[in-house]
Amino acid sequence: MGAKLDFEALYTRHAGAVRGYAMRRCDPETADDVVADVFLVAWRRREAMPEEPLPWLLGTARHVLANHARGQSRRGRLLARLAAEPSRVVTPAPAEGPDSARLQAALASLDERDRELLLLMAWEGLEPREAAQVLGLRPNTLAVRFHRARRRLSAALEAQKPDDGSERAPIVYVEIPQ
Repeated sequence: MGAKLDFEALYTRHAGAVRGYAMRRCDPETADDVVADVFLVAWRRREAMPEEPLPWLLGTARHVLANHARGQSRRGRLLARLAAEPSRVVTPAPAEGPDSARLQAALASLDERDRELLLLMAWEGLEPREAAQVLGLRPNTLAVRFHRARRRLSAALEAQKPDDGSERAPIVYVEIPQ
């Protein structure tokens, strides 16, 4: 219990100074985060705390602020890259109608691996290498699984009788994006 009381006293004595240091360098919300991070580090390293802790706490705040600035810079670069990248327009599956119900029933009859693969490729519009990355597969393995999943989906659709009484089910094509 003594370590907790000592730490509370440390926080009470120096949190204002650490927050003031951070406020002179960033916005209030970030300053609050900096104070929390500094005292988290202080708690974890309380055994190595120097006799006079304020300079050590301010040095830690300096490092936390530098990490925050690097993170902001990375986020800015990522947003710029995302803004420059063309967005894909993917047409979702039809929400209503007999063909949609049949397709959903056929998809439901597939195992989870096949269904996820087909949905990633056809409805999410992922390229094969992207779908392989999502599923943790090599691209060649994905191509084989995709081919087999398409065959199983086609067989599931053919096994269903259309609701309109016709004999033959419509053919559903799922293309592999190049």
